[in-house]
Amino acid sequence: MANRWARETRGSVFMYHAPESYGHSSLELLADVQYAFGLPFHPAYDGQFTPEEKSVSLKIMQYFSNFVRSGNPNYPHEFSRKVPEFAVPWPDFVPGANGEIYKEFSSLLLNRRGLKKADCSFWSKYIRSLKAPADEATSGPSAESEEDQPASGLREDLPGLPDPDSKSYSK
Repeated sequence: MANRWARETRGSVFMYHAPESYGHSSLELLADVQYAFGLPFHPAYDGQFTPEEKSVSLKIMQYFSNFVRSGNPNYPHEFSRKVPEFAVPWPDFVPGANGEIYKEFSSLLLNRRGLKKADCSFWSKYIRSLKAPADEATSGPSAESEEDQPASGLREDLPGLPDPDSKSYSK
């Protein structure tokens, strides 16, 4: 989705990932929700979060409040006094080989590249291979953009798919 939004809109796209291993799974809330809404500071959870986790929560709250205010998580508020130093800038998500950078919500708030790229690549190719015969049957050969074309070697990437020119019959 981030690829599509970044390609087709004029606005900036900022992507993040909250690893399952980070956060408190016993609270039945996703880590991004825990930290973005300041759960480490709620009196009911006193002592359950480390000072490091509280610091991460402050930075994530700052990113989110900046984003709500300006559409960019990097623009600080003038009235923010809780975080004297701010975290590493959160880069725009830009599709392509040198882009696809996202913020990882973990202790260091690192910028990483290519979140689940192999998984997404497999499914994108697989769905296109399923859609291609249906598209051709309804409208003839499609005139898709280069980015929507299946990559060369699709059959090698997806073993077990039938050859589109072969016919099989069953009883």
